[in-house]
Amino acid sequence: MTTLHTVSFQKTVLATLIGLCLNQSVFALQELSDDGLSETTGEGIALLPQDTYMIFRGAGPNEATPLAGADGIAGNTDDRLNDSGYIRYIPVGPLTPEASAAGAGKADLFLYGLAVSKSDNNTNTRIASTAANASIKSWGTASNPWLLKASTAYNVPDFYVNGTNGGTSKSSVTYLSMEAPLYNQSLAGLTSDTGLDAYKLKLGLWADAFVRDPSKIEGDANQFCLNGCTRNTNAVNTAQIPRENRLRLQAIWNNFSVNGSNLQLFQTLGGVGLSGDTGINNGMSKFYNNTLGASGILRFNSGDAANVKATYNAGVSTRTYNTDRNATAASTGWSNTEVWNTYANTSILGGDNGSAGGCNAGGVQFSSVACQFRYRDRAVKDTVSGASWTAPDPNGSNVLRLSTRETTNTGLLSTPALDGGNAPTFAADDGIFIYNPNINLVLGSLYQPVVFGSDGKNFSLEIARIPNKQDVYTKIYTRYAGDTSDTGVTYYGSTCNVYQCGSSTVAGYQGGSALNDYSSTALAGKKLATHSSISFGTVKSNDGGQTLVADSSVEALGIFFGTPQNRTNISGTQIFKEAQYQQRQQRVDTTYIVTDRYRLTVSSGAGGFSGGGTATRADPYGQASISCNYTWYSGCSNSVDRWYNTTGNHVDWVYLTNVDANGNKIFGNDDGTYARYCTNTTTDCLTWYNGSGLGVGGNGNGYPPTVTNVNQIIGDSMANPGSGQRGADDCWPGQTGGACNGSSGSTTTDGLYGLSRLSAVNDGATSNTPTPTHVNNTNWTYGTRANAPWFRVAGGQAAVAYGSGLGSSTAITSDIVPTAVTGGVNPSALNNFGSAVIDGLLIQHLKITTKGL
Repeated sequence: MTTLHTVSFQKTVLATLIGLCLNQSVFALQELSDDGLSETTGEGIALLPQDTYMIFRGAGPNEATPLAGADGIAGNTDDRLNDSGYIRYIPVGPLTPEASAAGAGKADLFLYGLAVSKSDNNTNTRIASTAANASIKSWGTASNPWLLKASTAYNVPDFYVNGTNGGTSKSSVTYLSMEAPLYNQSLAGLTSDTGLDAYKLKLGLWADAFVRDPSKIEGDANQFCLNGCTRNTNAVNTAQIPRENRLRLQAIWNNFSVNGSNLQLFQTLGGVGLSGDTGINNGMSKFYNNTLGASGILRFNSGDAANVKATYNAGVSTRTYNTDRNATAASTGWSNTEVWNTYANTSILGGDNGSAGGCNAGGVQFSSVACQFRYRDRAVKDTVSGASWTAPDPNGSNVLRLSTRETTNTGLLSTPALDGGNAPTFAADDGIFIYNPNINLVLGSLYQPVVFGSDGKNFSLEIARIPNKQDVYTKIYTRYAGDTSDTGVTYYGSTCNVYQCGSSTVAGYQGGSALNDYSSTALAGKKLATHSSISFGTVKSNDGGQTLVADSSVEALGIFFGTPQNRTNISGTQIFKEAQYQQRQQRVDTTYIVTDRYRLTVSSGAGGFSGGGTATRADPYGQASISCNYTWYSGCSNSVDRWYNTTGNHVDWVYLTNVDANGNKIFGNDDGTYARYCTNTTTDCLTWYNGSGLGVGGNGNGYPPTVTNVNQIIGDSMANPGSGQRGADDCWPGQTGGACNGSSGSTTTDGLYGLSRLSAVNDGATSNTPTPTHVNNTNWTYGTRANAPWFRVAGGQAAVAYGSGLGSSTAITSDIVPTAVTGGVNPSALNNFGSAVIDGLLIQHLKITTKGL
């Protein structure tokens, strides 16, 4: 069971509020033009506070007007005896058995000394010392005042849920609202007379809390002695510790605004439980029907904080490098040049590493892990001297300060709110200093209200569930960038933050939607404030105000424990161990169609006494055979150059070129100087491609489809292949000469020369199927790969890459080297906890009740 609480408002508070409202110098009823009211439905009162401030003072007849005098007694805040007007929160009802067993008491809370005024830019005062400095000149303008009005909104969807789209039942809602002036995004040109003071408010208050024994009446000597103990005023009974204490708080906030806030009260619509309604199955309750509802947008903004930053002077900073990753600051070999040590012939890579590690030119070794990676590392030394970091002075800044350490003790069991005496004074450098808080809370709406109700025994406060009804949830949810689901549906919700908060009918101003028609037609192009946002410190937006990002630069500031600790003459040295890697992998293309050239030959010696005859050589690839005639006294020979289309098993390397945001590795198509497919007459081709097919014979002679005879391909001789490439991969590593240009090489009994080793040689013999790669493609630094990207090694990535066979001792670790030179020190203040953002906060459903959730 949750304990009920009541609030006791003392006469001093009521009198203050009544006096505030009746004082002619406080509020003026202003005439609004027809243009200003042209889009307002309903009736209301416009209020324009002018030359006003509010302060809780103690009771007393004919008290001099606070801050009016100049005698230093009744006319300024040095008169602390009368700063004790208060609100008291008194808990009632019994404690739960669990709480009683745990020894818990109940807390009386006194909120006193509350003041709202114009900021005096001082984090140690709760109000300015004179009326002139404390007075808010004009809280709004005649065209943008406070409004207390009754209005009607149309086409508001109710809770009726039926069918896939949740039904179409809608109605109108009449509501009573209290609206602060809308928030002006730009303060340029504003003066105190035209509403600038409303963005320079100051809030000050004090609070005291005491834990009391609920079984004791107020004033009882043992009221702070819990669990039935008796307070011995002569000697403390150590077996019965009284637990006498008090929690004291001071809150001061300079330069903020509540403009754009509003509160609406209305009777909620019905619909749950009607015939055909499926709302019960969607978590809806009849409790929502026709009860007291409320909605509100509470905006407490210190303003745009994108440029609220510390002043950072980097001083003198240097970054040097050493190929010895284990170098110390005093080591030799440090250089201003970005030197690296690339592993060569070391056990960490294993096997044939070549001259630069990672299996360089001279070995294919597709199966060797050592050929798939290569690494480099170095030491990086950052040195900084003479740097400084200075935060903006909290006095004069938009700072909320919360503090507890007082310098004058008014007694642990007393409060000026009841006992009189001086109000507390707090230490100037104590507490939490929060720069530029921007708090925008959206609590319900006309179509998702905050519902007040009771079952006759218990009270409930609930933000209604969002029903599965398209007319409702499309006006609450928002579509973020990248969301491509249900693209035919328009969502009208948006986040309320310091940059934007729904649509306004007043040009240049922002606030909760002032719309009166919630039909899709009326909402076209408009946004409704449905999501909340809370930010502290240096916060910016990269998308025009839709979302917020906390700044993480060295100049960023936010929450300080104690006053900012500025730093001067910052110096330091730090050494980072940096490692990077490159990676490649084997690519096998079994669908690789090769158009290759070969020479078919036939010859015979003289016939002698046998006479003459014809020597014939069949073409092993299905083309016409060739022959030559010999005589009894002379031999013969014949040869022909032909082209052969075959499916190859081309194997080569592809190199790591990128790692995407999800950590997936992307390998680029890099084959050295040889293109995989050709569309022109270059000789750097492994496969013929003419735009319609890969090396498909054209005229029955085995030629590529773009030629009609072999002379168009071969040119003048075999050594000048013209527009085709013969024997492109005939060269195995280490081979030179004719074996590389197709004029000699693999002579077979079938008289074939120059057939590429991209596929098996169909010579009827027992040759294996070779899988070579061009020699240049094994070279890490050849051609475009000389500028191939390196990637940072994370943790023990090297050992992971090579597998367990190399052992844990081979792991290469890497520090994260910052972009800016830091010298191993954080230049920001040690008590600066930086900026923070809670953005896009949507309350789907919230229920608070006296008997449980």
